[in-house]
Amino acid sequence: MQSFLHESLLHNSGYFHVWVSSTEHAVFFPRNEDKAFFMTMLQDSLSPRAKLSDLHFRLSGYASEIELLAYSLTETGVHLLVHTIRKAAIEELGQSLLFSYQTYLQRQLSVSQLPFNTIFMFDKLAGRHEALQVSREIHLLHAEWRYDRYSSIGFYLDDRRGDWMKPYRLTSLFNAQPKQYLRFIKSQKTESDRIFEYIET
Repeated sequence: MQSFLHESLLHNSGYFHVWVSSTEHAVFFPRNEDKAFFMTMLQDSLSPRAKLSDLHFRLSGYASEIELLAYSLTETGVHLLVHTIRKAAIEELGQSLLFSYQTYLQRQLSVSQLPFNTIFMFDKLAGRHEALQVSREIHLLHAEWRYDRYSSIGFYLDDRRGDWMKPYRLTSLFNAQPKQYLRFIKSQKTESDRIFEYIET
């Protein structure tokens, strides 16, 4: 597992793009059930309430420090768009999610080591307008992006709600009007891999 903290992270608070994935395009989520488990971990980590503690996974609560603005789970990994008041909390959350998912997957596959390597990274964004652009790219990662169950598009277009998801910093930019966000997301073709490039060492 590799972890990179970009030198451009000069301040504790702000908007960040976070991603957790396999390397070399390996499959990070073998089954949809694995995506569902990861989503449960994410929800429990960012909700005032905890549920997975009964399963003895080591999760800490970050609801008071991290606001989840958008997310996407694809075959090869996870993309999160967050706002935080403490950038170290992102590192802690990412490592916790990755460790717990690796432990879970090893149990599911009955192996002592996963058949792929993983990487966790995050990068600071200039502000909420750049974050809004990233939200579009995250949502468009899915072929059937409009109704994909493993992205946050429903929180923007279908009035989906949850105490672990807080997109208001972005939805306020278009007055929380789904039609305006839909026009925005369709207004420009994006290169989905442009903002997701990283250097492996």
